[in-house]
Amino acid sequence: MDTRYILGLGTAATIFASSLHATDYCFADKKHHWHFETDFAVMGNASFEHSDLSKLQYGEGTSSLFYNHFVTENNAVVAQIGLNYTHLGWDKNPRFKQENFYYGIASLSWVSYAIEQWRWVINGGVSFDTTTFNFGDSGVYYGLLWGRYQYTPTFAMHMGFFGYIAGRNGYLLPVLGVDWWWTHKWEFKAVFPLETSVNYHLHRHWTTAIMFTTFGGPYRFPRRAHEGIDGFDDAIFEIYSTGVEWDFKFRNTGCVKAGLGAGYNFGGWILIKDENNHHGKYYKFDSSPYGRVYLAFSF
Repeated sequence: MDTRYILGLGTAATIFASSLHATDYCFADKKHHWHFETDFAVMGNASFEHSDLSKLQYGEGTSSLFYNHFVTENNAVVAQIGLNYTHLGWDKNPRFKQENFYYGIASLSWVSYAIEQWRWVINGGVSFDTTTFNFGDSGVYYGLLWGRYQYTPTFAMHMGFFGYIAGRNGYLLPVLGVDWWWTHKWEFKAVFPLETSVNYHLHRHWTTAIMFTTFGGPYRFPRRAHEGIDGFDDAIFEIYSTGVEWDFKFRNTGCVKAGLGAGYNFGGWILIKDENNHHGKYYKFDSSPYGRVYLAFSF
């Protein structure tokens, strides 16, 4: 089976647009064992619904190094280490003062093409606060089961689930959707919650796209915050917002890709609870523009 053929028809690029948890594993080949990916997005000042809370400055980025090894002709093991950075600039945050968050990432995946017309990814990993290395309180343990079935040469279906547990929280999301080339130039992807985009291929290596995006990691993804105020030491917080983005990107057949994106965030919320996951309160913020840059290459 030509595994490149299955991948080349357009799998979802990155879970939750700028997430730290998975890629399409297009780099898993026998020629290049190492692969590096990095992306960063920054959002303009966003006002809160209550004007006395000042404005929000938000940025997030992830860098990861992968190593892949084919244990059989159609099965590979992929190890990942990485670092996620989040900036939450909020001068009048009523519950904690910490603004910069550094989370380590470690995961192990099984990528299989052993079943004809299928690609399966089984992934398990952990995200942890690098300032404390407390895998109990700050660790977020996650798993992914993702199958893609190549129904026709231009149409594929996706199924599976993504879930995590952390900080007395847990969430499970289905993975459902399709990707479809309706002409040799136009490509459509709608894979919940991985990616929703319309892509126009200008050239063999150049693509422009309109895509739906999210911020804050997977939906309701929890993090620990230090420098608490009034009993909110080691508070648990979640951030979530959505937007739409225009991308211009380069990608070659060997999974080298680079791009720039600009978009508009529709607003969202920050939920802050105490260290025991109680006394939660939502702080809603308004819309704002944002920009993104990313790079990936194998060696």
